[in-house]
Amino acid sequence: MRYLILGSGPAGIAAAKAVRNLEPDADVVIATEEYAAPYLRPCLPDIVSGEMEPTAIDDPQGKTLAAEKIEIRTGKRARRVDSAKNRVAFSDGTEETYNFLLIAVGGSPIVPLAFLRNPGAFFTLNTLGDALRIRAHAMRSDVAVVYGPGYLGIEAARALRKLGQQVVWISPGLPRFGNPISGEAEVKITEQLRNNGVRTLEATDIADVLDLNGKTYVVRTAGGEEIRCQMIVAATERLPSVGFLEGSGVKAGTGILVDEYLRTNVSNIFAAGDCAEVFDINRRESRINFGWRSAIKQGQLAGENMAGGGKVYIRNTEDYFGLLYGSPLLERAK
Repeated sequence: MRYLILGSGPAGIAAAKAVRNLEPDADVVIATEEYAAPYLRPCLPDIVSGEMEPTAIDDPQGKTLAAEKIEIRTGKRARRVDSAKNRVAFSDGTEETYNFLLIAVGGSPIVPLAFLRNPGAFFTLNTLGDALRIRAHAMRSDVAVVYGPGYLGIEAARALRKLGQQVVWISPGLPRFGNPISGEAEVKITEQLRNNGVRTLEATDIADVLDLNGKTYVVRTAGGEEIRCQMIVAATERLPSVGFLEGSGVKAGTGILVDEYLRTNVSNIFAAGDCAEVFDINRRESRINFGWRSAIKQGQLAGENMAGGGKVYIRNTEDYFGLLYGSPLLERAK
């Protein structure tokens, strides 16, 4: 039996390990567009701030893959899924076949239209490469604008302020996906950021970005304020990556639609983690819930179910927020 897993994040690795545990002789292959070894994405702001080095955020789950005879193939972005022939085509021209496929490719940052008019003016914070580029640029600038709701905006603002940047955090409102920070916690965290020198603009948006000379930019808010800065960080929500599934027969809404077993409408294709739109049997609705702990839980269950299990996924709010790999967000904002 051959299991192909797209994505080397927490869901993909947890699934691979679950399959290996149940089927010692199966072929288990992880294909990922990343080039770096699996790492802890919630720690990316610590790379920006300099609190951690890149090697320190290696994912402990990924360190035993070779010993468990789980292959990981890097630099492979899925381009098309042929569910009729059980194969995936990649952007590098190669193909992989499978008996069972798990899609755990996560998502891509949602970039505001105002940013797209000046693609060289901003950085996203989504990968290890992004974090390293942001840190390098921040060492040569003084004022940074951080745009984005929720924990990633908070973490990006905290990290850049720790570097000594003058930081303006623009928070447009509550995240559309997952579980937003509760009112009391958000108030406390925002107050801590302010006490540390971060200027916050809440419930507003960015109307335009002007490039003055390739080094200095003017950010205009929807309220008419103008902020001059040397860098802009889009610490935004991630939209599930589903475009490569067009024509595959796999149904997708905002995310990849899966049932309570994390199985898609194609019987041998499953999805887990940030790209999955999971049916909640208690609420009788499909939901996207971003989060590290939830991705591990979904990945493990999907792996077990691909290998013949019949476990139902039960959503717990605690899986989706509260801890960012090791420490509560409220503690990190200090």
